[in-house]
Amino acid sequence: MTYHLTITTAPRMATVGITGDLDYETADDLVDVASKLITSQNGVRDLHLDFSKTAFLDSAALSALLLLHRRTSQAGIVLHLDNRPAFLDRVLQVTGLFDHFIPEAEAAATAGDPNLVSQASSGDTGAR
Repeated sequence: MTYHLTITTAPRMATVGITGDLDYETADDLVDVASKLITSQNGVRDLHLDFSKTAFLDSAALSALLLLHRRTSQAGIVLHLDNRPAFLDRVLQVTGLFDHFIPEAEAAATAGDPNLVSQASSGDTGAR
């Protein structure tokens, strides 16, 4: 699957759709695009990253997500990780970042998902 980003803006929000692999070769591009949205869109309160077409991610992608979380927090913008594939939730669980990115209400809704902890503990993280 070829990597590309799709940007959609609306009043007070922006969405970046991520298609393909989010890894060491593409993570900087996501950071650049999202950072421009954070600084150039007046009134943006919510930045949504749509992972519905993301094939996999690596440690560089996690680093990029942490950087974007820091930048959005500093700007008073809420970062949303939307349409997360199961492997992304497992990676966030294994790395201890799930609670950092996922609001408590949403975490409670996925708390009963046996794929999060059981598959992560089996060593299958879905990341390279």
